[in-house]
This record gives sequence, structure tokens and C-alpha cells, in this order.
Amino acid sequence: MNTPKILELGDSYHQLASLFEKKLAGQFDIKTYAKGEVLLQQGETQQVGFLILSGVLGALHASADGGQKCKEFYFKDEFALLYGNWLTHSPALYQLKVIRKANLIKVPLTLLESTDWQPIKQQLITQQLLFKEAKEAFLLLNTPEQRYQYLLDNKPHWLETLSLNEVAMYLGVSAISLSRIRRRLNLITVNLS
Repeated sequence: MNTPKILELGDSYHQLASLFEKKLAGQFDIKTYAKGEVLLQQGETQQVGFLILSGVLGALHASADGGQKCKEFYFKDEFALLYGNWLTHSPALYQLKVIRKANLIKVPLTLLESTDWQPIKQQLITQQLLFKEAKEAFLLLNTPEQRYQYLLDNKPHWLETLSLNEVAMYLGVSAISLSRIRRRLNLITVNLS
């Protein structure tokens, strides 16, 4: 792919997730959530974050006209949290929803205010800043076809886990545009008979 060097997108925080999980050990239970469960409604104030041990979560915005936009998908070893709303104590702009059955540790955000949790809080905020910079570069410096090729090359597990409609939402294109991209890349065959 002929694109500028960008930071690694998402789900590359295994070391921090392991540290976080060890620090949480014995304090909170691991709970299984079914596909479609809403963990946080759009407009509510977020009181907890979710450490993902397996599965996929999504941060989705429902518009007044019934449309839906995807802010982010969260995968194994990520901490699902709407950072901007958390840091400003404002209502969630997105709904946190289980996209694929997930095993999660539900973490009260008040925990991150205690002194002994400050190093992890700082690492989480640093990780989020790096991730946001990476996603900004991903979206601004690449065409939709280059974005999809990046996922093919670097995040095949995302493509195996997400539906094509979900991938299209993440890439910021319509499902029809993604279908055309896949056709150009010879990923789907067209039956002309």
C-alpha cells in the first residue's frame, strides 16, 4: 500500500490490557454479554468502562433521522470508554453496544481516580491519544480503497469478525461503495448470467 506511515490502529494494547487485568484480579467479576446488549445509552453519563477479554463492542451514534454512525469498534484487550465524555463529565454522544458476544470486566470509573490507579489512568489516556491520532491519519491520508486494503493487510481479524455493513460504517463509506471497492480488489465475483 502506497500510503504514509501511520500509527497502528486499535487493538494493539495487549501489554496494557494484561497489566490492567492483573490489577483488577479478584476485584470484579468477568461477565458475558450477548450480542445486541446495550451497555450505555446515548445521552447517559458513563459511570463504568469495560475491559474486553473477548468479543466486540461498538460506539454508535443514532441520528434523529434513524441513521447510525460508527465512532469505533472495540476488540479484545481494549478498554471501551468514551474518553471525551468521561473527562468532561458530559452525556455520552454514543451508545456502547455489544456487537459480538463478549466477556467483559465492568470497571467503575471512580476507581481510576484513586492514587494507586493514576499510572494506569495515564497509560489509558496516552493510549487513547495515540489511537485517535492513528485513526485521524488513517481516515484523512488514505482513500477508502487504501483504508480497506489496510484492514485486509493488517487487521484481517476485524474483517472476519465484523459484517460488511459494519466495516463500511467504520471506513466512512456506504455499503455499496464498499462492495465496489471489494469488486475492484477482486474480492467478490459478479455473476453476469
